[in-house]
Amino acid sequence: MSELWQGTEQSRKEIAQRSEQDQVQLFNQYVKAVSRYNRMAVMFDYANTPTLNELKAGQHLTVFNAPNFKQLQKELEEAKQAGIPYDEMKEPLDKLLSKLNEITPVAEELDAYYKSKGYTTDNYAKEQQLGPKYVQLYEQFVPIYADFDNVMHKINTDRLQQRLQQLRDAGKKNAAAAQEVHLRLTAVLEKIDSEKQLDVNAINQELQAIGDISNGITSPKYDSVKTSVNSTIGAIRTYMGSKQDNDYNRMIEAYNHYISNLNTTNMNELD
Repeated sequence: MSELWQGTEQSRKEIAQRSEQDQVQLFNQYVKAVSRYNRMAVMFDYANTPTLNELKAGQHLTVFNAPNFKQLQKELEEAKQAGIPYDEMKEPLDKLLSKLNEITPVAEELDAYYKSKGYTTDNYAKEQQLGPKYVQLYEQFVPIYADFDNVMHKINTDRLQQRLQQLRDAGKKNAAAAQEVHLRLTAVLEKIDSEKQLDVNAINQELQAIGDISNGITSPKYDSVKTSVNSTIGAIRTYMGSKQDNDYNRMIEAYNHYISNLNTTNMNELD
């Protein structure tokens, strides 16, 4: 009986581990879609924002720039078909996909209109028809997307904290340090985004601590990540000193580059 019970218990553990791995893989599909959208939105903000502002002001355009709604919609729909790993994702995901279903064809039609120079033959009639509609849909999209992004972020942070504790318990010193750097560096970016009056000295002290942890990781397989951590820390300090939009964008780009490097690093090989 005891041997049978042990085997059953082992099977349950293996099933639970597989289930957890499947859940992580499903969630990572959503992370990939959101991360790509966020990265490209920052990278092309210099073009997308003027388009929106000019349409709001009733100015005529000759070029249309917008976020890649079509790609985001495609990747989220594919992820949803594979499964929704957490119940709290379902409602904000459905709302986001519903809004993407509205805004994507409008953005596609406007893009085709300007590329084909249709405004030269209709005296901007289609712009007058679709421009205000796009602006309205975009302003509805922003908070809906933010809600989904926030849910994703909360789930991801909870997962990372659990993983950090698991790595510490297993004695994985380098991997645990890399995970701690991830959590603390992300928290600094959130603080900068959410607080109007920043305690620059406190943030600089935190950045120094993060850099020390990162630089203390001995595995050469972390070297490229370590370089991007230092670059991100430098970009944060530059932005805190200037408060300029272009430095903010560089800070986000540096952080996104760090995340890309981290995502290609096998944490199991750091110890």
